[in-house]
Amino acid sequence: MPIDQATPADDPGTPDPPDAPASPYSSRTPDALPPRPAPADRDVIRLAYQAQADRIYAVRRAETRDGTPSGDAGNARAEAVSSLRAAWADHQERYPERARATPVTHPDNSWSSGEARRLTPDQNAAVDRGCGRIREIGERDILPAMLRIEAAAPDRRLAGLEHMLKDADRLKEKVAERLRYQPGLPPGQAVAGVPDAVRFTLEYSESHYTEGVSADIERLKEAGHELLKLKNLWAKDQYKGINSQWISSDTRLRFEVQFHTPESREAKELTHKAYERLRDPQTSKAEESALEAYQRRVNAMIRLPPNVLTIEDYPPEKRDG
Repeated sequence: MPIDQATPADDPGTPDPPDAPASPYSSRTPDALPPRPAPADRDVIRLAYQAQADRIYAVRRAETRDGTPSGDAGNARAEAVSSLRAAWADHQERYPERARATPVTHPDNSWSSGEARRLTPDQNAAVDRGCGRIREIGERDILPAMLRIEAAAPDRRLAGLEHMLKDADRLKEKVAERLRYQPGLPPGQAVAGVPDAVRFTLEYSESHYTEGVSADIERLKEAGHELLKLKNLWAKDQYKGINSQWISSDTRLRFEVQFHTPESREAKELTHKAYERLRDPQTSKAEESALEAYQRRVNAMIRLPPNVLTIEDYPPEKRDG
């Protein structure tokens, strides 16, 4: 049964972890996936899978794009990353972080996050149902399809699966914000319109990135997903990577797929808090300039994969004449 439909719209190394329990996804054979797990087991499954993926990632990050020891280049990058972390700590000292509003579900089942973001009891119940449906479809239908894509070739991996589902309160914040400006919009439709309630990151070595992304875009289409939007941001100075939005033809669930190299994904993580501050309307102009300078500094370290700018945006930009 499809979730409520919505018109597509823009939404305004580490050490090895300890051994994790055996995961039904750890064999990396998506065609042999077990039945959908009970709700109580899902977090254990995702964490177990991520522990295995992180071990693989730690090994790969110790290599260069050609699989040879990183040597001086790796040491230089580690020093640069350490310097960037120190720069961010200095920024936080200069511009202390404001306390975020705490999401609260009230006794009458209404919900709020600060003064402006509110859901009535009926709206909150509808969003909870939408969140449940998103989780069900994401884990039952979209995740196995993405695992098949990952298994199709050895030079890509799914990264950050523990973040596959957007936190329910963060999703409610987006829905409440949208309902402020479209008060007549059904809450279930507002939930369905969030483009990244389910999201994935595919990561490739630098040398195989362009061909890997191109191949996997076609694999996503062959799996029955419709491309809504694709943005190639490798020419930008604030963010490097390719972001795409999709909709499942069967369930009409929207989801996001980001395409990264290890370096660009690391940069995204280094600049995540800066990005959040830039989206905050209370951020001062002076801090905005400092945040943009920090993001430029981080992204200036990233090498462009060969021929990456040949991947075109979708839909194509309209040109005059």
